[in-house]
Amino acid sequence: MITPGQTGRLRTAVLWCAVLLPLSAMARQAPAPETKPGAAAAAKPALTAEVQRKKDLEADTEKLYKLTQELKAEVAKTDKNTLSVAVVKKAQEIERLAKSIKDRSRASH
Repeated sequence: MITPGQTGRLRTAVLWCAVLLPLSAMARQAPAPETKPGAAAAAKPALTAEVQRKKDLEADTEKLYKLTQELKAEVAKTDKNTLSVAVVKKAQEIERLAKSIKDRSRASH
């Protein structure tokens, strides 16, 4: 049986999916930033950190996309009155990952 709190978490996870799935598609299509060969040596570590942060965000976004697809498939298998514990746990995992991506994105700007 699903409690009202679990329903809210599932609803939140689904909303995050609706927001972040288009971002995932855009991240896969975005070209890599070009670097100038004459850039200052001091800018290279910052650029490297920025590139690594972007790679981490892209990897987490891709993971989020896969999790949401799995959640969608699992929800489709259930009937309208019941949800499995696995569905609720996956929704919680999606929620945590989405919050992490959002927080790291905000911190970088």
